[in-house]
Amino acid sequence: MSRADRGIPPRGVSRPELFGLFVIHGLVILSVVPWRTNDLYSGGVDPVVISKAIVGVAALVFAFLFHRARSVRGELGPRTIVLLLGIVLVSVLGALAAGGAGPDIVLAVRLLITAGTLILTVRSAPGVDVIATILAGMGAIAIVAGVTGGIHLAAGARLSGGVPQMQANVLAGLAAGPAIALGSLIFARGIRFWSLAMFFVFVALIFATGSRTALVVVLLGVVVAFLCAGRLPISTVVATIAVFPFAYAVVAFTNTVANLFSRGESITQIATLNSRTVAWEAVLATPFDSWAKWIGVGLAAQTVAVQQRWRDIQVLDSSWVSVIAQAGIIGTLLLVIWMVATGIESLRNTQLTALTTPLFVMLFVRSFTENGLIESSPTFVLFFALSMILERRTHFPSRRLESRRYQLATLLPITRRELQPASAMDSADASE
Repeated sequence: MSRADRGIPPRGVSRPELFGLFVIHGLVILSVVPWRTNDLYSGGVDPVVISKAIVGVAALVFAFLFHRARSVRGELGPRTIVLLLGIVLVSVLGALAAGGAGPDIVLAVRLLITAGTLILTVRSAPGVDVIATILAGMGAIAIVAGVTGGIHLAAGARLSGGVPQMQANVLAGLAAGPAIALGSLIFARGIRFWSLAMFFVFVALIFATGSRTALVVVLLGVVVAFLCAGRLPISTVVATIAVFPFAYAVVAFTNTVANLFSRGESITQIATLNSRTVAWEAVLATPFDSWAKWIGVGLAAQTVAVQQRWRDIQVLDSSWVSVIAQAGIIGTLLLVIWMVATGIESLRNTQLTALTTPLFVMLFVRSFTENGLIESSPTFVLFFALSMILERRTHFPSRRLESRRYQLATLLPITRRELQPASAMDSADASE
C-alpha cells in the first residue's frame, strides 16, 4: 500500500535534498558550538573566530542555494523575526549607551546570520524535515565530541567534548534534544532497533557528562512526549512495563542517581546552583534609574562583577538573567511574549504537539539554568526554528499543495494517529 493510499502526505523533499538540509544544519550547529572551553568572546579575531565565521557564512550560502533550487517555497509568519530583531536592536542600543558596541555588533551579526540561514531552510522544506535535520546535526556533533573526549572520562572526570572542545554541560545539551525526539518517535511508532539504540546512546552521553539539568529535562521531555502520544503501540507498552522494575531498582537500591545529582558538592553549593544565584542577584540589583536596567548593555555581557571570597566575576549561566543584562527589561518582556506565544502555539497544534511540546519544555526549563536562548548557540537554533514553524501564518512547501500544512508524517510520523482513524492505522501497520 502506498503512502498516499494510507492518507499520509508525500515527502516534502527528496532524500538527496534531505541530506542537503542535514549538511546545512550540521554546519549551523558546528558554527555555534564552542570550539574551546572557558572562552567567552569579548572582541578581536583569531583563527577560531575566523574559522567559525567561515563555517557560519558557508551554511548561509548553502541555504540560499538550497532555497533557490526549490520549485515551491513556503511562507513565514512575521512574529518570530520581529521579536528577534526587537531584542537584538534593544541590546545594540544598550551597548551604545554603555559606551562600547564593537563586540556586541559582532555577536549581533553572528546571531542574524544564523537566523537568516534558518529562515531560508524553513521556507524551503516542511517543518518536520527542518526539525529532524537540526536534531540530527546536534546528535552527530554530540557523538563525535563525546567519542573524541572520552579521554576525560577515562581519567575519572566528567565527559566533555574533544573535537570540538566543549564543556560537559554543553555536550549534554546537544544530546538532550535528539534523545527527547527519539523518545517521542518510540511512543509514536513503537520499538525499532535503531531508534531505541540511539536513544540509549544519547542518554548514556548525558549520564557520562554528569549534567543534572540535561538529565532532568530529558526525563521531563520524555514524560511530556508520553502524555502527548495518544494510543501507544504494543511494543512500546511492553518495553515500558519491562523497564520500570529495572529503573525502580536503580533508583531505590543504588546510589547512581544520588551521586549524579550531588557530584560530591555541599548542600550550599547545590542550593545556590553552583553560585549561579550570586550572579543573578548582582544583575537584578541594577538600579532602575540606569539605562542598563531597561535596555541592557549588549550581547557581549556574559559575566557580572560579584563580591565573593575566591572570585570577583561570575558567568551568568541563565538565559533569562543574560537577557536582563544584555537587553534590559524591554528585551526581557519581548522574550516573555516570544516564549508564551510559542508555547501556546505548540499546545494548540495537534499535529506537531507530540514532537514540539517536549522540545519546547526542554528549552524552557534549560533557559533558567543555562545560557543560549538569545545567542549563537544550538539552543537558539532549535528555539528559533520551532518558533517559526509553529506560527499560524507559516505555510510549508509540499509536492501536493492540497495536503495538510504540517507534513510531520513524512519523516518522523509522530502524528499518524492524528491523520488516520485507529482502524486505518492498524491496517497500515500490518501491511508494513
